[in-house]
Amino acid sequence: MNKLNSFISQFTSLIKGDGAEVQAAKAWRSAESALKVQIASLSGDLIRKEDAVEQAQENLVKARINSGSQITDRDQYIATLLSRKESLTKVTKELEAHQKTIAFLQEEYDNLKAE
Repeated sequence: MNKLNSFISQFTSLIKGDGAEVQAAKAWRSAESALKVQIASLSGDLIRKEDAVEQAQENLVKARINSGSQITDRDQYIATLLSRKESLTKVTKELEAHQKTIAFLQEEYDNLKAE
């Protein structure tokens, strides 16, 4: 009887196409794969973005003390300070946005895999 049931199941599946459960399982595998890959990729980029923030902080400190040199051009000194601060602000915002994206994707993955 099992062979007959298997035959009927396969025959019916062929005629009707994949059932909703099979389609849902395929969609889940695609979603899971996409989320895992993206989270891993973004997590790898996180280190680079953290390093960029550290470098921008160091650059601001150096600019603040004019890299240990006399300040001969006050306008250039101020321009450099402002530029370094803008750079720090930019990379900090990029890091924060990146972290939020990772957190969001992880939350979505956790929600989808929960029973």
